Amino acid sequence: MSYLVNEILLRLAKALAALVLAVVLWIVLVVVAGTAPSVELALLCWLSGAAFILLVESSPI
Repeated sequence: MSYLVNEILLRLAKALAALVLAVVLWIVLVVVAGTAPSVELALLCWLSGAAFILLVESSPI
């Protein structure tokens, strides 16, 4: 049972890390680059953060 709880917590931590990366990317794009804030931009930032987490997780190093 504890393995299941650990797996759930790990997956939630990955989603939270992707959310943190997405917020940072969204702020950079809106404030620095001057992009118009939108829901589509927020979702694309979250997907980019999730893709980065997957790339780092599966790197051969």
